[in-house]
Amino acid sequence: MRAAWFEKYGAPEDVVSVRTIPTPTPGPGEVLVKVAASSVNALDWHYTTGLPMFSRPALGLRRPNRTIPGADAAGIVVAIGEGVTRHAVGDEVFGEIDGGGFAEYALAPEDWWLPKPDGVTHEQATTLGVAAETALQGLRDWGGLREGQRVLIAGASGGVGSFAVPLAKILGASHVTAVCSTGNVEAALARGADRVVDYTREDVRSLGDTFDVFFDNAGTLSLREARRLLNRDGTYVSVTSPKTKWLKPLPRMLAIPIQFAFASQSAPAFRIASRNTDDIAWLAEQVASGRLEPLIEQRWSLEDAPEVLRRQGEFHARGKSLVIP
Repeated sequence: MRAAWFEKYGAPEDVVSVRTIPTPTPGPGEVLVKVAASSVNALDWHYTTGLPMFSRPALGLRRPNRTIPGADAAGIVVAIGEGVTRHAVGDEVFGEIDGGGFAEYALAPEDWWLPKPDGVTHEQATTLGVAAETALQGLRDWGGLREGQRVLIAGASGGVGSFAVPLAKILGASHVTAVCSTGNVEAALARGADRVVDYTREDVRSLGDTFDVFFDNAGTLSLREARRLLNRDGTYVSVTSPKTKWLKPLPRMLAIPIQFAFASQSAPAFRIASRNTDDIAWLAEQVASGRLEPLIEQRWSLEDAPEVLRRQGEFHARGKSLVIP
């Protein structure tokens, strides 16, 4: 099969190439899927570059733990291993996997694949993993979003942010303020934001408004400034921040519990979304019902994998980009 492949860390354009490699064979409890689409996440850029350096214990100390990018995939089952009962050859499935989506075939345990609902395309389904889970878990679980609350979403146009805006409304937010750049204002309004702050023209700190939940998908404000945007009992949720080669965002991650230790507001420690098939299934139900529409920016071929990963590393994406093997 053809796959986007890398064996060492580096800039995507330097280390990622398309190769022909053996198609994997499913072992006991595993399912092989012919990939129809795979969505691109910042996670793929981190695994490719090995940055920031402090994350290497998780990514792989000397060499990457993953050699094929793509943590989200959707497609058709073509082979099953011994003992598989949840899926059969010909089933349409999707799910979050441990890499391997940027290839013609992807292998994963059977319980990582979910049946694709009718009315949901493969392209829509493959967006419902890492980014959508981050938005859902960040707002619902870490932010404790309750019906009637006011929400501020910084970084509202990227893969995570484009899900956070409509999910906040689905979860019951009475008012959502989205922060993004000029070119993304209309998209944020179309996705349900009640107010959009164009950060190139307006400073969110000057709004004179406070919020029950601040979902920070940018990390450009200081923690002190973030606290000033919260109500007295508000919650600050940080899911990303600017990065450098060595340490950032580690200092900010460590500072969050300290900054909020004696404050009336709360802030859970910096977290990464966990694979939760119940959450992914719920997200698919929202798409099938028409309540949630994934924002797909561009579609790329396998040969474009180095370029799409390079662009992902600029952290200025609009919605989700897909790789179509």
